[in-house]
Amino acid sequence: MEEPFLLREEELVPVKTTWQRGQLTDELKKVGSLAAPMATVTIAQYLLPVISVMIAGHKGELQLSGVALATSFTNVSGFSIMYGLVGALDTLCGQAYGAKEYEKLGTYTYSAIASNIPICILISIIWIYMDKLLISLGQDPDISRVAGSYAFWLIPALFGHAIVIPVTRFLLTQGLVVPLLYCALTTLLFHIPVCWSLVSVFGLGSNGAALAMSVSFWFYAVILACYVRFSTSCEKTRSFVSDDFVSCVKQFFHFGVPSAAMVCLEWWLFELLILSSGLLPNPKLETSVLSICLTTGTLHYVISSGIAAGVSTRVSNNLGAGSPEVARVSVMAGLCFWLMESVFFSTLLFTCRNIVGYAFSNSNEVVDYVAELSPLLCLSFILDGFTAVLNGVARGSGWQHIGAWNNVVAYYLVGAPVGLYLAFRRGFNGKGLWCGVVVGSAVQATILAIVTSSMNWKEQAEKARKRIISTENGLA
Repeated sequence: MEEPFLLREEELVPVKTTWQRGQLTDELKKVGSLAAPMATVTIAQYLLPVISVMIAGHKGELQLSGVALATSFTNVSGFSIMYGLVGALDTLCGQAYGAKEYEKLGTYTYSAIASNIPICILISIIWIYMDKLLISLGQDPDISRVAGSYAFWLIPALFGHAIVIPVTRFLLTQGLVVPLLYCALTTLLFHIPVCWSLVSVFGLGSNGAALAMSVSFWFYAVILACYVRFSTSCEKTRSFVSDDFVSCVKQFFHFGVPSAAMVCLEWWLFELLILSSGLLPNPKLETSVLSICLTTGTLHYVISSGIAAGVSTRVSNNLGAGSPEVARVSVMAGLCFWLMESVFFSTLLFTCRNIVGYAFSNSNEVVDYVAELSPLLCLSFILDGFTAVLNGVARGSGWQHIGAWNNVVAYYLVGAPVGLYLAFRRGFNGKGLWCGVVVGSAVQATILAIVTSSMNWKEQAEKARKRIISTENGLA
């Protein structure tokens, strides 16, 4: 195979010249064409467990509580790790595709799937004993048993995730988002009747909801695999180079571990937030309101993650192609989308602050409390959207380790202590906890902005090219 070229000075395009040629407009179109479908894909994936909880919840309060507890536990202990690890492919597949090293995409993806399987086995052992673990942590025994049974039947879904998420990144980094959209929506439409049938028709209750998740994710995996296998769009990229397998696994973990830390540290913070709210005066009110805020924030974050996916893909493709200044313009395009969506959604939330609570509760006390927290939630929209885009830049560039350490500092050394202090020592309760989240997000955004603005894009492009050479030479 011909050795990938290193960057030459004449290949660099000055930023000013690029802008004069309308490069920003072009990048806005390219990022937007990736962001909109990926936001829809993420919404469809997010709705799968939500639908399971909704259908199972109608079988009784115990079923609802058990499924909600299991969903929280499995997200923290399993799915967050899967979603985090696969962030390595944003770097590896994206840059390889930009460099026209097409056969590497398949090898990286197969390596990721093979690496995920042993991790799924270890996670499954924890899920098998979830009921005993929850009881030992002081949870209600009846709820814990329902949660443990739900988690057991959810284990096949975990292995489905191990295939679906890498293949999703495989297609995304090639810009094949329309097939992803069709597959995600088809799976969602498949999941609804399957879940209802297993829960209500066959009378399997909450176990049926978990089994439906497992069936749906394997259905998702099969249709994605069929597309990759038979589509001419993947003809060049679905190949497997066995000689590169070991070095690809090493690179996957090199970028995947800090990427997983980025995701897990953020997901775990919000679980800590909900657990802490249960220790406040009037815990039912505080937990309900913070859960509403978290759900609302998550729905907004889906939009931001779509933009981040588009930015990550464009940055990695351009760095791999030896176009560092175009990668820089891709970041600017992503920030333009962030500004538009954050202003729109924060304004919408603030305008509807007095009625948004009614979507979740009929209690006037809850609705009023949600309205009181809405300004803070609007600020979270702005900060979270900004950090989502720059985290996408981090994944596309290959500096996930910086993002991981940033989350440690921002959320656990600053945000969490501030939130706990305001909530428990200053009497701000749930508002204090969310203030801690805002402070942590502000610190995270500041650090990411400094790192991104000071980035040497030519150096990042050279690293991308050397990374591809190292794989060919069997190096990690």
